[in-house]
Amino acid sequence: MSTNVIYKIRNVVNGKFYVGSAKDTRVRFRQHRKLLRKGTHHCKHLQAAWSKYGEDVFKFEVVERLSSWEELEPAEDRWLLEHVGQPYCYNSGRSARAPWRGVFGSEHPNYGKVTPDSVKQLLSEATKEQWRTADPRTGKQHSEEAKKKMAEKTHQALAEGRGGKFIPSEETRRKMSESLKGNQNAKGHVRSEEHRRKLAESARGNQNWLGRNHTAESREKMSKQIREVTTDTLFVSLSAALEHYGLKMPTLRRALKTGKPISKGPCEGLQFRYEHV
Repeated sequence: MSTNVIYKIRNVVNGKFYVGSAKDTRVRFRQHRKLLRKGTHHCKHLQAAWSKYGEDVFKFEVVERLSSWEELEPAEDRWLLEHVGQPYCYNSGRSARAPWRGVFGSEHPNYGKVTPDSVKQLLSEATKEQWRTADPRTGKQHSEEAKKKMAEKTHQALAEGRGGKFIPSEETRRKMSESLKGNQNAKGHVRSEEHRRKLAESARGNQNWLGRNHTAESREKMSKQIREVTTDTLFVSLSAALEHYGLKMPTLRRALKTGKPISKGPCEGLQFRYEHV
C-alpha cells in the first residue's frame, strides 16, 4: 500500500495510460478494478481498452509520491494539464476536483442519455426540499399588520425623499422633456435655404467622384477573377458571375467568404472561390 501518490493504470501493450491520485492505493486500485470488471468505469476510453485487451495487460503503478494529501489535487491537475488530449492518455476529465469540467459532446459519459422520469422526480423533490430548508421564510406569508407597517414606512421614506422609486414632479418632467428635444445647442436657430442646400449636396455620395466613371481598362485592373468550383467555370469578374447566374452581390460575396456552397435558391449547390488571392 502507498499513500498520497499519483498513479498510472498503464497498458503494457501500447503504452497508453490513465492517471489519477490516491490517498490509499490499496483502496483506490480495488475500486478501479471493480468498476472495470463490471464494465461501468467512468472513463470510457480506459473501459474500452480494458474490455479489448483484457485485465492482464494493465499495470497499476505509482509515478509520484507526495508528502501530504493536500498536495494531491494540484499534482493531479498538473499531470492532467500535461497529458489529457494526447493520443497516449485515456483520461477525458481535465480537473481533479471536477473530472468532467470542460468535457463536451460524445466525450462526456452522459452524452446521449435520457434522464428517466423517476430520476427527474427525485431531483425535483430534492430541489424543493433544499429551498424549504434554506430560506426560513419559504412558504410563509406576511400578516396584514406586517404589510400595513411596511407600507407606512415605504410611504414615509418616499415623502422624505429617501429610497424607493424616484417619482419626478411635473416641473421636473417638463424640464427633462425639453432637454431631450433636438439639439439644444442650436435651439431657436433656423438654417437658411443656402445652408440646407449645401448640407443636402454634401450628403449625396462621393462628391470627389461626381460625374466621373472608371475606364474599361481600370475596371479590368480592379476586377478579381473567380471560379465556380462545381462546374469549373472561370469568370473574369464578380459582375460577370452575377450576370451569368442572376445572383445578388451579397449572396456571391458570402459564398466567396465562407467557401461553402450556396444553400438555397435557383443556384443552390454552386460553390465559388477567388482564382487569385
